[in-house]
Amino acid sequence: MTAALQADCYNGRRMRTAAPELMDDPACAERELRAALRDLGRINGRFGAHAFVSRYLDRALPIWRAGRRDPAAPLRVLDVATGGADIPIAVAGWAARRGIPARVVAVDRHATTARLACEALAGHPDIRVVRADARRLPFADRSFDVALCTLTLHHLSAEDGVRTLQNLDRVSRVGFFVMDLVRSPVGYAAVWLLTRLSRSRVIRHDGPLSVLRAGTTGEYRRLADAARVAGLRVVPLPLFRVALERTR
Repeated sequence: MTAALQADCYNGRRMRTAAPELMDDPACAERELRAALRDLGRINGRFGAHAFVSRYLDRALPIWRAGRRDPAAPLRVLDVATGGADIPIAVAGWAARRGIPARVVAVDRHATTARLACEALAGHPDIRVVRADARRLPFADRSFDVALCTLTLHHLSAEDGVRTLQNLDRVSRVGFFVMDLVRSPVGYAAVWLLTRLSRSRVIRHDGPLSVLRAGTTGEYRRLADAARVAGLRVVPLPLFRVALERTR
């Protein structure tokens, strides 16, 4: 990351950048990617991502229960851009604590990432991995009850972000939950400091850059408007996060 980009953020200009992240590079070494996904999963667990997802599922749960025809049917969950699959594992834990049968499909388009997710899920037979693109999900309409997508929109152009939101809406029966970072000087500084604790070169590089690639809350609202998904809400979250969520 250039000193100019850092200075722009620290000076409060909040300039958005399209500079590529190392994790998005197909040539990223497997060893480095594995370490980065491991650290990202830990960060998600310790700094709210898993909790935010669980709270959304708690809100969706009564709608799912009221609408299912078969009382024995499992909750069908899709996790898009799953990375190291820490979110599907967190969903499985949430479902187990509530005594709910759940079946989770984890999607990622990056070949190595999808294979590493399979490895991480070796002890979770109710979670399967599919290699697919968030912008062109290969699933039928309403084939899942809930769809999730975390820390992904900032990797996409505005046009692709709109397509992703529309796809999540199409495949989900109850609703969907999208979470991402919010761009701000304070958020940048916080993420920069947090990622200094990681041994992963990828995390140290991509973490602060992710904030500079992310949108402001206003930009996320404009993205939601462009998607034209009825009932889609933009909800500010703690720790420099935002959610775009819908329940039917």
